[in-house]
Amino acid sequence: MNKILIFAGCKESKLLIKKIVDNYLNLAEFHILYEKDEIKNCFEEKENIFFYKINFYAYEAFKHILKKDFNKIVIFVKNKNVASYLLKRVKFYKTPILFVKFWMDFEINSENYIEIIDVPEIVTNKIIDFLPNVPLFARDVGLGVGEILEVEIPPHSPFAYKQIAIFDRYNVKVAALYRNNELKNFKKTSIILPNDKLILVGEPETLKQLFNQIKKNIGAFPQPYGQNIYLLLDMKNIKKNEISKLLKAALFLHRKLKHKKLIIKIINPSLYTQLNKLHKFENIQILTDYINQNYEKVLKEDNNKLNIGLFITNNELFFKYKKTFFELKKPILKIGNESIKKCEALGVILNEKYIIKIAPTIFDLSYQLDKKIKFFDIDPETSHKEIIEYLRNLAKNFNFKNIEFITSKENPIKFINNEKNICLIDALIKVPRFKIFQYLLPKIEESYVLLSKFNQFLIPIKDENENNN
Repeated sequence: MNKILIFAGCKESKLLIKKIVDNYLNLAEFHILYEKDEIKNCFEEKENIFFYKINFYAYEAFKHILKKDFNKIVIFVKNKNVASYLLKRVKFYKTPILFVKFWMDFEINSENYIEIIDVPEIVTNKIIDFLPNVPLFARDVGLGVGEILEVEIPPHSPFAYKQIAIFDRYNVKVAALYRNNELKNFKKTSIILPNDKLILVGEPETLKQLFNQIKKNIGAFPQPYGQNIYLLLDMKNIKKNEISKLLKAALFLHRKLKHKKLIIKIINPSLYTQLNKLHKFENIQILTDYINQNYEKVLKEDNNKLNIGLFITNNELFFKYKKTFFELKKPILKIGNESIKKCEALGVILNEKYIIKIAPTIFDLSYQLDKKIKFFDIDPETSHKEIIEYLRNLAKNFNFKNIEFITSKENPIKFINNEKNICLIDALIKVPRFKIFQYLLPKIEESYVLLSKFNQFLIPIKDENENNN
């Protein structure tokens, strides 16, 4: 029989002991170490549960108990110093430990045999989950990386009155359906009703996008990546005409993506009169850093603290710092040779591997920028019949009518380069290769590398190969 040792050093541990006594004494032998009589007074000695009154600091007095070959040890003690002392003592035995951490200012070195229950973190997450329109991802079930989502179907959702099978096209499984607070049996053909709660299982990024579709959060971009638009200007190392183009693009997006703050960060500052005019605009924040002069370092630091959802840059800076931009894991607008103001349509090269993951962002950008979408079916080796059907259905869900599918067997790069005044949207899957490799070994998912004359939105997604590792 398994043996469990519990250091019970707080009132809350009485509830744990009660549940064990009521329900789990047949599963293991429990040894309870306690200091205060109030812990023990509620319980009587029973088979499979043993109580030891000790001083937690008296290690020599209880170390013989630790030698009973326990399967697991629980430290449920609210005094930080005592808990720290006990952890230090029992770590020596290399037995799996569950440590209840009540304090934010308490660091524990990562050990694969120590599991931590972080009470402040759990309480905070529960409060966050209570807020409206926040995706409810399972944190303590499965991998806890966002692969399980609970979502309620609003009455206006495009998923209301659709069959459960609609989730097959997203490669997402429906694990449970709750209706009127009851768990219901369902089939693929079952109809989803307003206010149903669904437990969905799938790839985390797909679930995030799907959440926006279900809630029909059209107009939310750059959410869920972040809230603000961000432009970093190195006044010393970026040419004036490029600064002007970057500013025009940033202001254009700021006008179109409503209610989003534009943050302009300046390093190596110099006199530039155009910037002074921007101080009077609402929702534009200009920050000047007189100390940090490193473009790459400032990008990384600001990504962590400014709630950035979209970075704006140009071709030169993007390819110079391509690894850093990739690692930011945020959408990027990379400006090209054309003026973004003259953009007449959004262009998307069909790629069945990644299009589903960025499709909601494509439609959201189309809605906010008020531009039609041109889908280019130009991969001669792949049939896109299913993906085109998917996009048509998605467009219906969002009531989008201004979409166009263009098919060609010509060289894809040559064909699209003949277009004018389009803004491309593509997935950013890995650090882009040098252009020469795209010429020699072209990949459809990296076509954007050779189409840099266009303005481009690059949307980060995980590489499938990365998922498999």
